[in-house]
Amino acid sequence: MKIKITLFLFCCFQICFSQNIKGNVRATNLPISNVEVINSSKKEVVTTNSEGVFEIKAATGNWLIFYHKNYDVVKIYVDSLFDYSKNLEIKLSEKSTQIEEVIVEKKQPFLKGLKTGMPVIPYNKPSVQFNDGSIPNGMDFIAIGKMIGRLFKNKDKINVKPKEPVQFRTFTAQSYSADFLINSLKLKPEDVEGFLNFCSFDSKSKEAVENSDKLVLLQFLIAKSEEYKKVNQKE
Repeated sequence: MKIKITLFLFCCFQICFSQNIKGNVRATNLPISNVEVINSSKKEVVTTNSEGVFEIKAATGNWLIFYHKNYDVVKIYVDSLFDYSKNLEIKLSEKSTQIEEVIVEKKQPFLKGLKTGMPVIPYNKPSVQFNDGSIPNGMDFIAIGKMIGRLFKNKDKINVKPKEPVQFRTFTAQSYSADFLINSLKLKPEDVEGFLNFCSFDSKSKEAVENSDKLVLLQFLIAKSEEYKKVNQKE
């Protein structure tokens, strides 16, 4: 008799602890598919079908979260009075797009910097004139020739300093300490100097430091450390 009572209480506990919740998700009276229904307490996730219908397990004290990238998030708390027999109706609202306010300030550049009491000369917009292609005062060919000559003269004076190449040993020392190489590449302290010399003889060492990229350098060092260990094992 005690065993039957225990089984009955166990079944009742299971029913109260976790039950299926059914429902549908809609927006503007239309079903929404691919909505993620998340039980944050149990770490379970289901998605709505093409008709917006879902079914998920939940118990008292759980939170249900309804998420879709185009809609605002909705959260539902399952309390002790929750009716599992009824379908849950969820309505989502589209995310609103906020437009930042732009303020156009009218400025008076002609009055800026004038001292108090100084007379202000009114600015009159010049009348529109059409040019018929003629030059009123003629063209000064001598002045134009001098200006062109100065341009070529200044062009010859421009000296472009070539970029000095970055040395492999220098950039490696600036980027990674000897302790880092020992711990990360599993090298012996007495092998660090020999390992760096081994890397320097590789033509790819210049490419590893060409753009001063520490990540590219580290990948090169890792690859060379494997080669260095193999060579030492053979010896």
